[in-house]
Amino acid sequence: MREFDADQVRELVAGPKFYEDQSERVCPACGHCAVRTYVYRSHIRVRPSLISYMWCANCRRFKGWTGPDLGTFDFTDPMEKLSTDERAAMAKDFGGFFRNLDRLWDSGELPQRFS
Repeated sequence: MREFDADQVRELVAGPKFYEDQSERVCPACGHCAVRTYVYRSHIRVRPSLISYMWCANCRRFKGWTGPDLGTFDFTDPMEKLSTDERAAMAKDFGGFFRNLDRLWDSGELPQRFS
């Protein structure tokens, strides 16, 4: 796993916001329509935060962001019941984390639905 470079990130975020369109996007690195998004709420910081990931299921590039959770929308999260420790364990193995997200995507539990 390696991160998208700055130009690739600019290309990814130039499209619709993740809460407006959850469909897969074209990967700026490999050209496959395989870029997926996952967002979750984190309460381990001083303020509630949103943690977002975009990754390519084909070439395995990714990018993660952390931002404030302003509470402006609700969304489904098939992993919302994970404890802080379980999430921390997943963060230590990005390859396993994204394989798990791909399984959730392939099973239909992802993409998330936003309202």
